[in-house]
Amino acid sequence: MLTRARSRATIWMILAAALAAAVVSAQDAAPTGGAAKVDQLAKASGYSFSRKTDSVWAADFVGKNLKNFRLVVAVQGDVLVTFVTVADKARMPVNIAFMRKLLRYNSTLDRVKIGYDDDGDLFVRCDASVRVLDATEFHSIVDQVSAASDEVYKGIVEFLNQE
Repeated sequence: MLTRARSRATIWMILAAALAAAVVSAQDAAPTGGAAKVDQLAKASGYSFSRKTDSVWAADFVGKNLKNFRLVVAVQGDVLVTFVTVADKARMPVNIAFMRKLLRYNSTLDRVKIGYDDDGDLFVRCDASVRVLDATEFHSIVDQVSAASDEVYKGIVEFLNQE
């Protein structure tokens, strides 16, 4: 009877170990499809990207105006989304002067858009097709989004509530 219980316990331990190994190897698995291409570009970009999930990477930047910000790169299907959260909802006023300032940036900045995410936070973002993405374009997108984020912050900091 005790031998049978030990056998069952041993079998359960082996199954649990196999399941844990499968979960760990799935988490460590390399991205596939468009995410695999972006993973290679992020590693070769010269920036310090860290992979957060199979399709999301992040790198920390220091701007002249926006200090210590995180740039996020994500793949959604065949679209590369690169963005920075410039200001949290709680810090932004809701007035005409502020909104007008933001709208001007959508006209004056190249290749990026400025908007509010689902949480109401202000972002600077660029969307691109993974299909035509190469190292030069990837680097350019990262440069554009980081520089535009720094510029937008410089222009709106006077409007923001202090933390």
